[in-house]
Amino acid sequence: MSDFERDLQELNYEHERTELGDGIPRISWLSTTKTRGVVGKFYARANAMPALPAPWENSFLFDDEDGFTAEALRIIVIRSRTQAYTEETNNGIRTKTWQTHWKANANMRLYTEVLCFIEGYEGVVVWPVKGLVGRAVTAMKSESIFAAMREVANEAKKTAKRDIPSFMFWAPIVQPKDKKGRVVTTDTGYGSAVVLPQIGFDVAKVDRDLCASLYVGKEMMTKAEVAYEEYRDWSKEQRSNDEAPAQGPTEPTRNTPTEYDEDTRPF
Repeated sequence: MSDFERDLQELNYEHERTELGDGIPRISWLSTTKTRGVVGKFYARANAMPALPAPWENSFLFDDEDGFTAEALRIIVIRSRTQAYTEETNNGIRTKTWQTHWKANANMRLYTEVLCFIEGYEGVVVWPVKGLVGRAVTAMKSESIFAAMREVANEAKKTAKRDIPSFMFWAPIVQPKDKKGRVVTTDTGYGSAVVLPQIGFDVAKVDRDLCASLYVGKEMMTKAEVAYEEYRDWSKEQRSNDEAPAQGPTEPTRNTPTEYDEDTRPF
């Protein structure tokens, strides 16, 4: 019996059904930038994470800061939180107004933060997503990254017959490419194109071998479970318009593509 199959049988975990901080380093997905055009890579600021090994590479995309990029990255999802907001632009400056609840037909958008472990870094990080990138990561009924990882968990459940935590498996995320190795872009419908992150395996071919290959291992499971409990309150915190929760460096606004109204719900 493999380590994965044995640990699966010994698993003692119950999913928290009603899930919704912080000083945590942020990473971002550069779907595009104003100065470099199409990118499609993860980005981390060097002032937040001074040294990152492979698959990260030194990056000098921006004149005012050093950083790291990765075309492909494995993450372990610990928790997430989503909050609705509205946005106005005055004199070229975007201003967010955070909402306590999602309301349909109210021109609201969704901002999701994914708390995760990543390759090359010991601590947890936060990956904020919104707009088309947010859909590509979290959408319930699509070929999203979260939907793909639910298929992995469902396969594991066939023999475990119990809840499977998100942190039991690595989620491999890649830059989408066509058969000729060219980066695939998605038309925004607003005269521009972006690169959306995608899962790094064929969702139609999820099987036991794939589950075993994505299994994080006993030691990492223990570390992830500690983080899961430690950040329980983090997952329920919401920003107010008077004072936002303490943050590490936010994702560079210059890397953010045009945003679009969201019609999906928090996962």
